[in-house]
Amino acid sequence: MRALTLVAVYERPDLRISVAAYNAAKAAVTTAQQIPNPTLSLAPSFNATQAFPSPIKIGPVISFLVSNLGAREAGIAAARDRQQAARILIAAAAWRERSNVRNALLTLWLDERIARIKARVASYAAIAFRLVAQRVTSGMLADTVLASTTEAANKASFGAAEARVQIGMDRAHLAAAIGMPAAALRGKHLSFTAFEHPLPPANLAALTRTALVTSPPVVAAYKNYRAADASLRKAIDQQFPGCRIGPGYHYDQGASKFILALSLPLPILNQNQGPIAEARARRQLAAALFDRAQVRVLHEIDAAKAALQGSVSVARAARLLLATARERERQAIEAYRAGATGQLRMVEAEQQATLVREQELTTDAQRLRALAAVADALHHPIFRESHS
Repeated sequence: MRALTLVAVYERPDLRISVAAYNAAKAAVTTAQQIPNPTLSLAPSFNATQAFPSPIKIGPVISFLVSNLGAREAGIAAARDRQQAARILIAAAAWRERSNVRNALLTLWLDERIARIKARVASYAAIAFRLVAQRVTSGMLADTVLASTTEAANKASFGAAEARVQIGMDRAHLAAAIGMPAAALRGKHLSFTAFEHPLPPANLAALTRTALVTSPPVVAAYKNYRAADASLRKAIDQQFPGCRIGPGYHYDQGASKFILALSLPLPILNQNQGPIAEARARRQLAAALFDRAQVRVLHEIDAAKAALQGSVSVARAARLLLATARERERQAIEAYRAGATGQLRMVEAEQQATLVREQELTTDAQRLRALAAVADALHHPIFRESHS
């Protein structure tokens, strides 16, 4: 599973999109930190009515923007928080890739096991059909019995064929999860050892509290709230905008003059109320999104825990049912070997035990999928491949 996850990380575009978004957020920090360039002004004039001592008036003025330091620092803080949120979303994207690969691989593994069981059921149904046909031919059974046996055998054969088709679809889904064509998996051996011995979380309560604080969607939402709060501080500080200072030199008709220009906007018609209102609304939106992220994580954890608890109890009942069916199968085999019953009874018991085994496997699949949901909700690895 690790190798397939690495293929998905490098082949699928989702992680590259997250990395590109992080690079854009990182560049925004550089933009927020840069200092505005000065402005060079030249306004030459020529006095046609007075040629002495010189009709020319010329001189450069270089103006520097002295920005509001509080607004500048707040803008840098907002950009850095957005950068941190984008970096956290890279980890979330990597986890999604791992989750998609794990789910596709788990589905393939379960469907391959079910396909083997359905093939056995079809084999038993074919043997039962042959035995019933022999008895009908010898006059021991009526034709109606053969009809029902034929229908059961056809249904079992159809189920086995349908299961084989499903395996092909599962392989195609797995190939899509790793970003490769389906032909890339043809003939490849896949390891399912990660699903054979999962490691359920020991302390769900502690992991739940940790997930509510450290889960990537929650942390990213919190960073976005901090960025919105910094943007609001920037908008408030911009009520008092910066000024421009422009030292310069003028050659004014033979006289050298040094000047110092000062310009600043007058906050008379507005005091930046519009941007402040927008920033305040965005901060309220970011707060609501943060609350939603925490509620969503808690709901996912609760739903996964409920599904896991339910699947464990159902699996326990299925194991008891399977034990009973296997006991009956053992008794039927012993009775056939002792000559007390015919082969048909033994085949029917074996087929019934195999059907119960299919039910037990279905309940085990529910348990494994519930564990996968718990892993995704907690962002905690449960299925791990052995290093041996």
